[in-house]
Amino acid sequence: MIHAIPPRSASTEEASNAASQNPALQNPAIAHCHQVWTSAFARIHKRERNEFLAANSAAERFQASMPPLSGHQNIVDFIACVGYGMAVGAIVENEGTKLLYAAQIALIAIPKLPKNPK
Repeated sequence: MIHAIPPRSASTEEASNAASQNPALQNPAIAHCHQVWTSAFARIHKRERNEFLAANSAAERFQASMPPLSGHQNIVDFIACVGYGMAVGAIVENEGTKLLYAAQIALIAIPKLPKNPK
């Protein structure tokens, strides 16, 4: 039996292509931060016609969109976003090391659960 396959929207197809070209984008937190940076850069560059200003403003939005430093999964996603941001130039190394240190402190601050409650 033949089943019709509904066409995918352009945004779904673009997201799929981006994730296949960049495996880091398979992480939803990284994909979110990447999308925020990309859309902010495009919008600001179109308005201002200044690549430097657009990149700096997009970097601010990238950092503002990162997960909060609360809860283990959020902290892990935050670390992933910082690493990705440093790799692609959205976060400068000096700022990235400070953010990673903050994440390290946040991980230490999470209360440890007992291994086997009795």
